[in-house]
Amino acid sequence: MAAQARDLEKRFNSVAGVFSHAGEAFTAAGETLTKSVTAPLAAVGTAAIKFSSDSQDAFQQFAAATGTASNEMGKYKDMINDVYKDNFGESINDVAEAMATVNQNMSYLDDSALQRCTEYAYTLSDTFGYDVAESTRAANSLIRNFGIEANEAFNLIVQGSQNGLDFSGELLDSINEYAPQFKKMGMSADEMFSVFVNGAQNGAFNLDKIGDAVKENAIRAIDCSDTTAEGFKALGLDATETAKKFAAGGEAADEAFNQVIVGLSAMEDPIERNTAGVNLFGTMWEDLGPEVVMSLST
Repeated sequence: MAAQARDLEKRFNSVAGVFSHAGEAFTAAGETLTKSVTAPLAAVGTAAIKFSSDSQDAFQQFAAATGTASNEMGKYKDMINDVYKDNFGESINDVAEAMATVNQNMSYLDDSALQRCTEYAYTLSDTFGYDVAESTRAANSLIRNFGIEANEAFNLIVQGSQNGLDFSGELLDSINEYAPQFKKMGMSADEMFSVFVNGAQNGAFNLDKIGDAVKENAIRAIDCSDTTAEGFKALGLDATETAKKFAAGGEAADEAFNQVIVGLSAMEDPIERNTAGVNLFGTMWEDLGPEVVMSLST
């Protein structure tokens, strides 16, 4: 029923003027319209007036939420209307609120990108039930940390969801929390999602632990502690040089992380491997288990 009502409102909005003029002409010609015709016309006019009022409320709501000056609202009115005409949102007010949220979370977007990202966010909401504010914050984190385009950021979220990465309901939160950590480790956005997928497919019981394992290793790798040095040595790595690679970030850190994962996987003695794993990953090694941690290579 809600969808039908919305479709009617759109039709009312587009033809109300025509019907209104027709009604006036027929009435002037001698009250020839019967109640069966004038009643629907009256309903059309009422719905159009209500929709016009709702639109004005929506535009004012957007202006207030974003601090947009009155003389700049014209383009945003068109964008809000276009998004609604594209069958997004429950109402014109809902679209205005969503676009204001996108504008607040992704303030660097140009006008056309703002409209597209609002529709991207609605698509995520309709498909996966993601809140517009949460999905745009996650997309913004990917854009700012990895320097990717907005459409790529939303596509990664879609692909991650399709591949079951939201199995513990933590995908968007994990992106926000751990994107800076993966960036420090020299990984790309694609590599971050690859690590998430590898960990999830190999038995991780939630996504947050996967991100935490990468973070814990990064912290331990540069702390120059005796346990970290012992962990590196057990893998046949030079402790000082490997720590420098992690500290340097970028490609060097990415290479060092992969060397750690490969080194752990190559160890044959499970006891020695367990000791090295705990030295380099702390409780995350125990929480996730060796199979999961050893799958986290990019």
